[in-house]
Parts: sequence; structure tokens; C-alpha cells
Amino acid sequence: MIERIFDAPRELVFEAFTDPGRLMKWWGPRSCTVIFCEADPKAGGKWAIWMRSPRNLPQFVERHPTNAQAGPTHSPSSGRDRPEHEDEWIVEKQRGVYQEVVKPERLVFTYGFEDDTGGLLHQTIVTISFADEGGKTRLTLHQALFESVSARDDHVRGWSEALDHLADHLMNIH
Repeated sequence: MIERIFDAPRELVFEAFTDPGRLMKWWGPRSCTVIFCEADPKAGGKWAIWMRSPRNLPQFVERHPTNAQAGPTHSPSSGRDRPEHEDEWIVEKQRGVYQEVVKPERLVFTYGFEDDTGGLLHQTIVTISFADEGGKTRLTLHQALFESVSARDDHVRGWSEALDHLADHLMNIH
């Protein structure tokens, strides 16, 4: 379980999790860029996010081994540490289905990564609560069941970085 307090009203924090335009601005670790996002936040609605990510992020290394044979190519730069070779980039495709949407209090959705053929890998259930704390928002996130301890730890790391990114995003718009 991860808990955070955001200095923003819960309606805005909830919207940051359900509006594709907002999701694109904060989702994922800082070194990742969302390149596609869709969300239909209603019970049975689908969501999908594709991130362009450095292959060497700890949470992706086991799933995406490096191809040391490829040569350098041009990579875009945004002032962050970026891979110098195109083969050091991956596209992580994540998707799921909303199980429960109670605006602005609660989201429950499935979460899984796609493999290279578009098949869905192991799925988990994510439950997020948004509680009003005097104009701030207490977010409680729970995700389960993982196929391994290392997969759980990778998701905790990913969510922690993403929620840091969300806090920065909310500070800039609030």
C-alpha cells in the first residue's frame, strides 16, 4: 500500500487519474514519456497507456534485455539523462479495465503489461481511494496480487516515482 497527501483538491487529483490529457503529463517514472493514452473511466470502460522508456530502468531490465549489437542512433533529449542508442529505448504498453469508478472517491481497475504480440501479461487489481483532508487529498493506492516479490517491488518503485511526478504536475496547475 502507498499513501500520499497531495496539496490539491480531491476532484483534481481524481481527474488526474481519469483524464487522458492529464495522465499523459505525469504517468510513469520521470525518464519516461507517455506517447499514447486513452481512458473511459466507467465500470467496464478500458484504459491504455504506452510509455517510451529507457530500457535500463530497474523495473524493465528483466523483461527487456539490452541488445549490445546495435549502433548509436539519434535520440530526442529533454534535459534528462537519456539513452544514446535507440536500442536502449522500449515502449511499455499498459492496459486494463475499470471495475469501479466513484467520482471523486474511488477507482478500481485491472492493470497489466502487453507482450510484444499484444497479449496481456500478468494482471493485478489497483484500488485507489481519494479522501478530502481539508482541501488536500489523501491518496491510498493498493495493488495486488503480484506474480513475484520482485514484480511487487518494481511496481512500488514505479508508482512512487509516478506519484512524485503527479505531485509536481498538480503543483504547476493548482
